[in-house]
Amino acid sequence: MELLVTSDESGIWAELSVFHDVWGPCDFRGDPQPIIHANNAPRLASALRELDRVLGVAAEPGEPTYYGRAERYGVGAPDLIDGLGPDLTDAALG
Repeated sequence: MELLVTSDESGIWAELSVFHDVWGPCDFRGDPQPIIHANNAPRLASALRELDRVLGVAAEPGEPTYYGRAERYGVGAPDLIDGLGPDLTDAALG
């Protein structure tokens, strides 16, 4: 997880990014991970709610990326085909 806080002429803003598949309903191979998601999604939601509280404003989801899309307090579920999410391993950092 990475939190970037910066300011410009319009004010102060923050951006939270996550870089691992433990926050989503499927791993990067597209395999569903219901137990991992059930354990981690509440932690992410709690952190986002706390940021809302501390910053005094409601967070706005950013643009979707290759890896997923933000929803109000978590990571959106991918479209499933035959019970699997997309295989995202072709975009490995290297």
